[in-house]
Amino acid sequence: MRKIEHRALFCRLILLAFIFGIVLFLVRYVRDSEKWYEQSYNKHLYSDNGELKTGTVTDRNGVILSSVKDGVRVYSPNFDIRVATLHTVGDSAGKIRTGALSNLREYLVAYKRSSGANAINDEGNKVSLTIDAEACSAAYKAMNGLFGCACVYNYKTGEILCLVSSPSYDPNNIPEDIEWSDSYTGAYINRFFSSTFTPGSVFKTLTLQAALSELPDASARLYECTGSVKIGDNYVSCPKAHGTQTLQEAYANSCNCTFAALAAEIGGDKMASYVDKAGLSSSRRIFTFANAKGSFELAAATKYQLGWAGVGLHHDLVNPCSLLMYIGAVANGGKSAVPTFLKNVTASNGTNLKTPETEYTGTLVDAGTAAIMRGYMEYNVSHVYGTDRFPNVRMGAKSGTVEQKTGKSNGWFAGYLNSEEHPYAFVVFLEHGGAGSGAPADVAAAALQALISVP
Repeated sequence: MRKIEHRALFCRLILLAFIFGIVLFLVRYVRDSEKWYEQSYNKHLYSDNGELKTGTVTDRNGVILSSVKDGVRVYSPNFDIRVATLHTVGDSAGKIRTGALSNLREYLVAYKRSSGANAINDEGNKVSLTIDAEACSAAYKAMNGLFGCACVYNYKTGEILCLVSSPSYDPNNIPEDIEWSDSYTGAYINRFFSSTFTPGSVFKTLTLQAALSELPDASARLYECTGSVKIGDNYVSCPKAHGTQTLQEAYANSCNCTFAALAAEIGGDKMASYVDKAGLSSSRRIFTFANAKGSFELAAATKYQLGWAGVGLHHDLVNPCSLLMYIGAVANGGKSAVPTFLKNVTASNGTNLKTPETEYTGTLVDAGTAAIMRGYMEYNVSHVYGTDRFPNVRMGAKSGTVEQKTGKSNGWFAGYLNSEEHPYAFVVFLEHGGAGSGAPADVAAAALQALISVP
């Protein structure tokens, strides 16, 4: 009798385990079936080379950037467009981790839990990106083969309108030497999201914010520049002796002496707190990846080191995406939208499947301080950089130039449009691009002119 009871108990345990397993499977099926379906081992969706064989990617105007024909993924027939948009669209093998083909594949695949593969065909779903293909092409051409990145985005909605990273390559004809040639160093990296660079004088914008906030008389002082200033136990040099100047003039002149002295006066702890508040030392989640964190050695720096850090040198490193959000916050009164390149997702029958909501940063700059900073940045354009390249727009900007041991300088140009119709912020970084007000400003102008001329 006991044997029968034990066997009955054992059978009941097996039945309970079976039921538990079925319930667990159903729960996981409801929760994870889309992820299972999207995996690279599903040969209905992926080729032997790992290429996604379904789904179409377009720009904001419906221009096809990537599609599938006869089971093979192809890109725009326009060479300039497919090279310029590659880092946003992504490569078919998934080596560019920040691209749409890697990050938005769940939307490209037409799948329903009730029927499984709803559309195992070339078409799949259509993912529309926020970028403008012609603006990307214009910016990439203006980069003229230099390594770097450029981005323009709407600081109110977060839509990335132009995003290019160089070097790029033709995804329809992948170069045989891409893995070892110096011409393609970092070609799989989107420099805008995934890299950090020495900011140079664009960082003086952060030092300006700290000075306006921490030193009540900062804007009323006069600053003397003789070409160098003693900070701590050594001298910080300036490319030029600017003489007597106001804070606004010192910012426009990009005076190292003034901003090194201000950073040293404010102190490392306070400077570090403004860097953290501005979001320059942190990262944000964007789809399945996060942008690179900046790094700054401020709190533990000597006064001399802090002086150089205040002008964007010493060990300062900034990520272009974080810098763009900061500039957008200055333009937008303290907060800005988080960048995104997804506009919407539609099924093959035209049904809208997804339109993302705008995400915003916290307060990166106090509203009153941001208003003063806008006046300074717009003064830079009207009195230093000139308005010839930026006709009929009200713009604020700051350039940066970082000398290299090779003798060739890296250049930055970052700013915004003060416009209700075109609330755009931009950042351009070019390796060996020279002065920020030169080639980097030309790239910004090319992208902005292409965007503003678009109906």
